Amino acid sequence: METQNARNRVPRTVRREPLVLPPMLYGAQRRTLSGLDPWTPSPSEPWDAHRAAHLLRRATLLPTWTDVQYALTRTPADLIRDLMRPLPDAGEPGTWVSEIAPRPTTVDEENAYRSQNLSNMDSLRGWFIDRLVSEQRSIRESMVLFWHRHITTEATVVLIPQFLFLQNRLFRDHAMGNFRDLMKAVNHDAAMLRYLDGEINVGGNPNENYARELMELYTMGEGHYTEQDIKEAARCLTGWRLDEFSSFDASFNPLYHDSGNKIFMGRTIVGRTSLDGRFEGDEVVDIIFEDPAVARFICRKLYLAFVYNNPAAVDGDIVEEMATVFRDNNYEIAPVVEALLSSQHFFDTVNIGAMIKSPATLMVGLARQLGMNPGGNRIHADMRTLEEYLFNPPTVAGWDGYRTWVSTTTYPYRKAFAERFITGQMPGGSGQTPMDIVAWGKQFPSYNDANALLDSILLLLLPMPVSSTRRESFLQSLLGGAPVYEWDIDAPNADANLRNLLVRIVAAPDFQLH
Repeated sequence: METQNARNRVPRTVRREPLVLPPMLYGAQRRTLSGLDPWTPSPSEPWDAHRAAHLLRRATLLPTWTDVQYALTRTPADLIRDLMRPLPDAGEPGTWVSEIAPRPTTVDEENAYRSQNLSNMDSLRGWFIDRLVSEQRSIRESMVLFWHRHITTEATVVLIPQFLFLQNRLFRDHAMGNFRDLMKAVNHDAAMLRYLDGEINVGGNPNENYARELMELYTMGEGHYTEQDIKEAARCLTGWRLDEFSSFDASFNPLYHDSGNKIFMGRTIVGRTSLDGRFEGDEVVDIIFEDPAVARFICRKLYLAFVYNNPAAVDGDIVEEMATVFRDNNYEIAPVVEALLSSQHFFDTVNIGAMIKSPATLMVGLARQLGMNPGGNRIHADMRTLEEYLFNPPTVAGWDGYRTWVSTTTYPYRKAFAERFITGQMPGGSGQTPMDIVAWGKQFPSYNDANALLDSILLLLLPMPVSSTRRESFLQSLLGGAPVYEWDIDAPNADANLRNLLVRIVAAPDFQLH
């Protein structure tokens, strides 16, 4: 059944400016000459808490102290396999995800329906954040966030929270699976069909929005296809329909499909008049994936996500090596991510502590590392202030990231939000229950040894060792002017001193790095 939404929708021009990527660095331009060969601990570069924390900071949304201690009981290879192990189903944010509403017939019913959708959308965001906070020693949720940022849809366009939940689950199911299979599923994902006008892409009047972004943003990048290829791909993808008042899954209707033959990237795709027409989109993806640009394009994105998030400083030699691993493994994500996280390049000193925390990493990481979760909706409200509004990227190309995360507007909020976890208040803003800082401090070994306690806290919260001068300054904050031998975590002033120390740490510029 054709929906009222589909009948009334006007095709949109999503974006016309092509995404131009900075050139990658090769040869002498590279920041470091280390390669993709596996990193092996040595006396000069041991497998220690510093490197274990580095691996966990990148693979998860920041580690707890328990995570770091667990990592030291494993080899790097064993830890990476632990992080990539299959996990049980993540559940769902509520029964509403499968509840189909009756079709509104009055203005009041339509308003109530829209209001309920907005409420459920908030529920979905809060649930997703809680998943990120609670995930235990796994890369899965980090990869769900990666796909969420890469294969974008906007809630303000999609409007149906069930569509977006199913897309989020799709990313989770394919998080470390086959990239080609994922893209075939995205072709008829309900949220994507609604967002990029796939549901009004019909034979005789094709809509090119999704076909363009399938190639430019999701698989290949600009320069590997022609405008005619976009037109032909759009014809192949006609026929998918949505009606959220009967099902949250898309259906294929041959009556809306262009059954003529198509010439896509030099290959003939034979048109079908039956339900088999739904497989023409799969053929489009298979042909796209014959181009080596696909592996290079997605490996560049993985490099930005896990090694260094400066788009102008991507190591081309490493990306080429990753792309070879990717193609050799039939576009399975797990082998290429494992190769990257195991590599000499990943553990190279130049790449440790080199990435700017995204709002998600900052806020989710605070909840994880400080053991204080104020709730997914509270965290997401802060993330939105910091300009990462989940399910609502600023453009179809997603978020720019890197230094755009930190501005004269967002940096004061970053510090204030972090301080609120510690003190319960932020200047001129709302409060939350402060962390139990003494109980938190007692998780560290030798917590009544001020020097040992400080070193453990700095290792957990900062990505690189600090200078002796800074360390001494932090120590004096912890001691509150008392001699080091008088430190006692159960003393009356210990609570205030610990809070002062943490406030100073989260205000430090390097706290914004990981």
